[in-house]
Amino acid sequence: MLIPHSERKGVNFQLNAFVLAGMLAIVLLVVLGFFYYSTVYTGAARLAGDSSRDLQQTDQQLELVLAELAEVIRVAQVFDQTLDHTLERLELSNGPRDEETRVGAGDLSELSDLQEIAADELAEIRELQSIASMLESSLEPLDRIREAVKSQKALLADLPNYWPVSAGRGRITRHFGPNIHPITNEWFLSKGVEITDSVGVPVVASANGKVTELGFDPNYGLYVWIRHKYGFRTRYSHMQTITVSEGEEVFQGQRIGTLGSSGTATEPYLDFQIWLGTDVVDPAAFLQISHAPMRVLSGR
Repeated sequence: MLIPHSERKGVNFQLNAFVLAGMLAIVLLVVLGFFYYSTVYTGAARLAGDSSRDLQQTDQQLELVLAELAEVIRVAQVFDQTLDHTLERLELSNGPRDEETRVGAGDLSELSDLQEIAADELAEIRELQSIASMLESSLEPLDRIREAVKSQKALLADLPNYWPVSAGRGRITRHFGPNIHPITNEWFLSKGVEITDSVGVPVVASANGKVTELGFDPNYGLYVWIRHKYGFRTRYSHMQTITVSEGEEVFQGQRIGTLGSSGTATEPYLDFQIWLGTDVVDPAAFLQISHAPMRVLSGR
């Protein structure tokens, strides 16, 4: 009922309960719909913002990956050039590898199923295929290098180039060739080098070989002869003790006795000689092969 402030008659409204309930329901649905769509719109906007940030991060990461890929390609090219240069110096190369060998060959390309690449595909994929093929083609040359290094090590183990005093100790106090005798004060031809150190320091075999003779000489004191491959023999004299026996097989670096001053030695030293057949050779030339400390190989 509406009652006016004037003296006019009031107006009576009668609403059906069902109509009123329907109107309230409509209002409620409108309000709920408004909140629902607001929530959906806000969530979609937030999701779109997150997706945009993720795309930016992905783009940045992709740029980093491409930069790293470019560096890998550069290093791979340097490796390929270095490998060819190494093979040429070692005389293991079968000739320059052509472009087909460098890029198109190898099981890695077949496994990646990228043998035929459309012109519109990413250039980076083609570069990866090239790297895979190049590395595959490098396996055989690397095997040849490994075999060459193994053969070189075996050869050096049979040549008397190992420093004959343990752990690189000692220093050369008399070189090969003409010298003044410390007792007679006269010129004489030194057949080896004299390596000075303390009594009892281990003496080792300079190469693989077989002990052919050992004993005592009034001049050389306790000595050991070892026969090696290719006609080489080594002699170790003025020793304090001998720890090997005649006929024993020894390996390079094995202890054969200790340094001393037996015989006519005026101080503890090892007289080390290298013979090739019936001729003596300068041990310094062989000891430098194994990169013996240059301080002990300096001039007289």
